Amino acid sequence: MNDPSLDIERSAFEDFDFVLGADEVGRGCAAGPAYVGVCGLKNLPPSFPEGVKDSKLLTPRQRRLARSAIETWADMKAVGACSNEEIDSLGITLALGLALERALSALGDIPGRGLLILDGNFDYLSLARKSLHLSQRPRVEVKCVVKGDMKSALCASASILAKLDRDELMDNLSKLDNYKGYKWKKNKGYPTREHIEAIKKLGLSPLHRKTWKIKGLDGEFSRKGLPLF
Repeated sequence: MNDPSLDIERSAFEDFDFVLGADEVGRGCAAGPAYVGVCGLKNLPPSFPEGVKDSKLLTPRQRRLARSAIETWADMKAVGACSNEEIDSLGITLALGLALERALSALGDIPGRGLLILDGNFDYLSLARKSLHLSQRPRVEVKCVVKGDMKSALCASASILAKLDRDELMDNLSKLDNYKGYKWKKNKGYPTREHIEAIKKLGLSPLHRKTWKIKGLDGEFSRKGLPLF
């Protein structure tokens, strides 16, 4: 399996003044928000931190070590989120675009012409900016890269920041009495067998995505009158 490199970034700096990479975490979860991380460079460095790769391939300790290095290496970094209510209301694609816009807004207005390397095959940022009348700042051209977190050092870095932030949130939520039974520290909100069994027993929490169709549930389980589908 190939590790990410700076090849895409190097090519981009021939035409752009700054380069960003973005990746999402939590798209397929049954509970909790989705996060989108962004990392950026204003100049091409000779290398990137050791241990930076797709966050799913790293242990929690490796992610934490990588985050410390990324925070020093990257010129720009931010994480944006969309809530489970926003996902239910907007759909996951627009909600991810909103989360990415929030991360970009946290970077401020960046002078010059920029490229955003977006992990995946669909430009959900441009769709959200147009559909939700978002700020359009900073202005960036979007380049979608399938498996970008395995090819681009910036995308891999963004995935690490987003996953750590989201995992830490789900770990903290799992300590609260209302959510202990769902074992989110272990499953992070993904629809594992244990999580599905907890929903069958406890019903949906206010942090579950009510529009999500979850294999193993027939739609009859609810909490406080909120339907699953």
